[in-house]
Amino acid sequence: MAGSIWTTEFFDCPNCGLSYAATKEQHSAKHSGSFNCEVCGVEVHAWAGNYDFFNWKIDQPNAPVFGKRWA
Repeated sequence: MAGSIWTTEFFDCPNCGLSYAATKEQHSAKHSGSFNCEVCGVEVHAWAGNYDFFNWKIDQPNAPVFGKRWA
């Protein structure tokens, strides 16, 4: 959709705690859906409204670089 607003949102599985990131896109029409955890199968997030979620990924924080001191 041209001119739509995309944001990244973060979710944790309520069962196993695995963290996910997803892209949220605003729409003029209503959408609904849900996403289940890839590990335990429990519903992580469900939505309905003028937005949709896509590009679900496991949220892996950047690992520290060995040999460098933290500022």
